[in-house]
Amino acid sequence: MGRAEAEVEEVLKNGITKVLTLPRLWGKKNETFLKRNNMKLKIIFYLLVFQLVQNHLPGQSLQELQALALEYNFGIKSLKQEYASSLERIGQVSDLPDPEVNAGFFVLPPETRLGPQRVVLGASQMLPWKGTIPAREALVSSKASENLHRIDKEQLKVLYNVKVAYLKLYELIKTKEIIKEKIPLYKTLESLTLVKTESGKAVLSDVLLVQLKIRELEQQLKIIDNQKAKSMAAINSTIGRPVNTEIRIDSSFLKAEPFASKSAITNSVSENHPSIKLLQSQQETAQRSIDLNVLNGKPSIGVGLDYILVGKRDDLFPENNGRDILIPKVKMKIPLYRKKYTAKTQEEQLKIAALEHKTADVQLEFSALIEQAFTDFEDAELKIELYEEQKKLLESIIEIQTEKYSQSGNNFEELLRLENDLLAYDLKLLKAIVQSHLAQARIESLML
Repeated sequence: MGRAEAEVEEVLKNGITKVLTLPRLWGKKNETFLKRNNMKLKIIFYLLVFQLVQNHLPGQSLQELQALALEYNFGIKSLKQEYASSLERIGQVSDLPDPEVNAGFFVLPPETRLGPQRVVLGASQMLPWKGTIPAREALVSSKASENLHRIDKEQLKVLYNVKVAYLKLYELIKTKEIIKEKIPLYKTLESLTLVKTESGKAVLSDVLLVQLKIRELEQQLKIIDNQKAKSMAAINSTIGRPVNTEIRIDSSFLKAEPFASKSAITNSVSENHPSIKLLQSQQETAQRSIDLNVLNGKPSIGVGLDYILVGKRDDLFPENNGRDILIPKVKMKIPLYRKKYTAKTQEEQLKIAALEHKTADVQLEFSALIEQAFTDFEDAELKIELYEEQKKLLESIIEIQTEKYSQSGNNFEELLRLENDLLAYDLKLLKAIVQSHLAQARIESLML
């Protein structure tokens, strides 16, 4: 293999990071080689372009992903279809009962003074009590409106799930950045211990300790890459797209903004949360069912008309010989057996009472969630303040301790412990910031 071939193979092995070495291959000497490896070179070029484009692609903000979730989430789509379906039921109850038509043929025609009766035809129409049809429409409409509140409830849930998964992904990415920034510091410390060991001012165990920490951090980076897939899968499944779709974070989260007053949030949630609205709508549906039940217990009236075909007499010729018969009819359906109507009313009244207790329970549950969110937010604020102060103090101590170690080579374990503590404070500060946003997300999940 010639020098040119070796350079291309090296590029192919190491990816596009060495692709800039390829221009050296151009020239008459390598013209044959380049023709033979034209496809490989094209692949390397496309890989380079792809990486450059990917590195400059803007990340997706939380708001963009939430907007996509509201548009493409399958759960929300399903509920919207259910709502559209429930509206179609209104047309199913707004019509009168189907008319009845009957026909009969006299096998043994009865003789009348004007002739024998041959055929009877009839039609009738039942008319429900006044207001029954509007009451049916109101009941179906009330049931349909329940689906609107279910849609709002699902939307809040989806927005919350996306934000939580996004925050977890953000925490993982920022954790990786913090660790990657710290590894060079530990490697510098490793070099320092090697120098001290060679000069006899330190022991080999110091080198091994810092190498152990570097190995731990490098392994942690791999674990983070594995965990990122879980958060991305959670977001993608909520958006309704393949779970392995890449998500790029384009946000830098500072501490979350404080909430409005606790009482204002509690009152707003108690009045406007979709779960509360749904329970109120279900109570309204139960009351409309009672109203319809009362109307169903009223009599219904039917009107109709019978037509009888009469044949002519051949033996006599009376006046109006063979005249047909018209019989207008009125009938009434009287609900004498009242037990089923009474039981239905009692059922719906008990349902209303149960829904009132359920509403009170949900309101208390929301109050507890709000209290917990405020507590978590306040804890996060205190932690952020503490960790920022501790970091500044610790950095000063590390600077002093590093200077001492550079001179004497003593107390390396203490210096390493301080570096580890500083890394721990960086990660704790990140967790506290994320905690403040998670607390905010819980409040947002309760408010439209």
